[in-house]
Amino acid sequence: MARKSQARRESIDAGAYAATVFPLPSAEGGGYMASAVELPGCVATGETEAEALEELRDAIRSWILTAREFGDEIPPAASNHRYSGKFVVRVPTSLHRSLALRAGVEGVSLNQLVSMLLSGGLASASVPIERKRRKAA
Repeated sequence: MARKSQARRESIDAGAYAATVFPLPSAEGGGYMASAVELPGCVATGETEAEALEELRDAIRSWILTAREFGDEIPPAASNHRYSGKFVVRVPTSLHRSLALRAGVEGVSLNQLVSMLLSGGLASASVPIERKRRKAA
């Protein structure tokens, strides 16, 4: 029975789930905390970022096994989502105008300007997201 449970545990691709990792304040003992973006309450800590991520992979496996045991829904991993590259954002008309004017001044399309601004903002975001890419089969 233990072998079957261990095999089920190892068959879970914990690396497919997106993770955030951030340092803990020294007042709280330091180290790092990692959390699974798609799995509410699934967190782990470690002395290093790598250790926190390794502990998180184990926590993800436990989270999924527990959800299965209780018949709870298991959110799909972010790596399973397919993104089209398109989404609609409603903005105030004044912002739309400002963006369009700036795009004109810079000689780029509105889409190119907004994409550049979003990329720059995401790159400087305070909460990094570690993406675990699946290994090619």
